[in-house]
Amino acid sequence: MSTLRITFTASTIEFDVDDQTGSIPVGPQSLAADLRHDPPTPEELTNAVGLVLDHMEDIEREVPAALFAERVEVCGHGLDVIVAVEVGGTAELPFALARDAAEDVFRTLVTEPARDRALNPGLPSHEVHAVLGVASALVSVMRFLRADEVWVVPA
Repeated sequence: MSTLRITFTASTIEFDVDDQTGSIPVGPQSLAADLRHDPPTPEELTNAVGLVLDHMEDIEREVPAALFAERVEVCGHGLDVIVAVEVGGTAELPFALARDAAEDVFRTLVTEPARDRALNPGLPSHEVHAVLGVASALVSVMRFLRADEVWVVPA
């Protein structure tokens, strides 16, 4: 069974499967920095998701096995916060996160102003804006891979 391991750093997303590796030069922090409105505008969100999707085409060429992995694991920058928002508090990792749940967390977070977003159980106050970049990156990657679920694992 092949496992695709995706690591979110602040400014990159790295892919590793079957001795193939690649990375894209955008990460949760850089995506969040481009979301300047509160809440983000539809155009900002389209651009954030589109930027990741554009770079995923490079991953498709550089790491073709990524599209055929039987298991997808994600770890790193801010993913534990997405899980915490999904469950409404702290959750143990590894955690199976369904695509529908990731999309729901994304929609909830990006449509709320920061003052309302801060009230989400499991969302630390220092992550209220940064989580937008994480959620954007995660749903973009899951959409491109057509992943029904990912396993959020410790780094």
